[in-house]
Amino acid sequence: MRRGRKRIAAVLARWLALAAVMLALLPSAASAQSPLVLTADLDGFIDPNAARYVARAIAEAEDAGAELLVVQLNTPGGLSTSTREIVSSILDAPLPVAVFVTPRGAQAASAGTFLLAAGGVAAMSPGTNVGAATPIDASGQEMPETLAAKVVQDAQAFARSIADARGRDPAPLEATITEARSYSGAEALDLGVVDLLADDLPDLLRQIDGTDVPTANGDVTLNLAEADVRPVDRTLLENFLAVVASPNLAFVLLALGGVALLIELSSPGLVVPGVLGVIALGLGFVGLGQLPVNWLGVALLLISLGLLYMELQAPGASVYGAGALATFAVAAVLLAGGWLRPVELDFPGAETLTVSVWLVAAVGAVLGAAVLALIVLANLGKPRPYRSPYARAAMIGQQAQVTRRLDPEGQVSMLGEFWRARASGGRPIDEGGAVAVTGVVGGTLQVEPVGEATDETQRAAPVPRTDEQGG
Repeated sequence: MRRGRKRIAAVLARWLALAAVMLALLPSAASAQSPLVLTADLDGFIDPNAARYVARAIAEAEDAGAELLVVQLNTPGGLSTSTREIVSSILDAPLPVAVFVTPRGAQAASAGTFLLAAGGVAAMSPGTNVGAATPIDASGQEMPETLAAKVVQDAQAFARSIADARGRDPAPLEATITEARSYSGAEALDLGVVDLLADDLPDLLRQIDGTDVPTANGDVTLNLAEADVRPVDRTLLENFLAVVASPNLAFVLLALGGVALLIELSSPGLVVPGVLGVIALGLGFVGLGQLPVNWLGVALLLISLGLLYMELQAPGASVYGAGALATFAVAAVLLAGGWLRPVELDFPGAETLTVSVWLVAAVGAVLGAAVLALIVLANLGKPRPYRSPYARAAMIGQQAQVTRRLDPEGQVSMLGEFWRARASGGRPIDEGGAVAVTGVVGGTLQVEPVGEATDETQRAAPVPRTDEQGG
């Protein structure tokens, strides 16, 4: 018994010793855990979808306890409203955010200039450039003087506020707006637009390790030794919105969806065109909802499709078809930018967020050809009214036989044709009765019973054939 107790005590002692060692190692394991760095790739135009992505990346980095979020930037520009949203997200971030223009050959043009300046760490790779933030209109031309002054002043104030928040010199940033200046990486470093140049992400993390970075909650010292780097991938919804948010694709979806619905309405029961039309219209509106569009143009586009439907219902009229083409042309002008454009399109790069003029012309040509085809086919297939081969004047005095009781109107048969007839005097005449024609009013014969007709009326004469319209 004593030997068994000693054995049990020895086993317990070993387990207790092992537990003590593990408890002692826990703090060391926690302290040895690598710092976390998250990255967000902002590659392409700055639009509402990009703004939501950056905001989500900052929230995920905060929830994961990341040491740093690196926004890897490569953009030709975008929307002023979305740019302001991203700048606000970066400036209000509770953790350090670095904006890194990379890889070589990338750019932070126009709206990207403001995003780069907003970073707690602003960095560029060699071979990249930043600047050219002068506002222009959606067609790429300079704006009228008064409007340009207003927009430029607003952009300058925005740049100064960012520079003040990050402690940078605002003069070089303002020059990108007032003089359309653009800087290489080395020039941006010399002017204080960026904090450093880095070949790639590992080089960036190595250079900023141990530095103090401003956040919304004060300066934070970065500890990036052997950091674990993870990307913040775009969600399926964000990738989907990035595809349908193309203005050209959204325009095509609206046009095709509308035509598909017209086919379904013109030939009810096909089902497939109706379903595809609803889906295409839905996707088109989702895409346009991500873009700054003139909704009057969208409404006119739908009205043009409605007029085209009316042309289908009244073929050959051509008035509805011409109205559809005219309305489509006005809608295209509004959707393609130019006058009455949304103010968000006042930055370089934003002109690519409008519908292509060539695409509008192509769709308009297809719709125009469809309208002309409808008019031609309708006129070719329109039934012609029947024309009697007999002269109406020569019908007076001819005899006919009642085929449907005249009371006072009915039908008679004469010369191998059936005519509407009306009995003079209003007295009914039964079927089979013989009547004589006393007059022709439009397509209706005036008749009297043969016994009551005058001698001149009853006198039969050869009836010449003619192209004059009959009944």
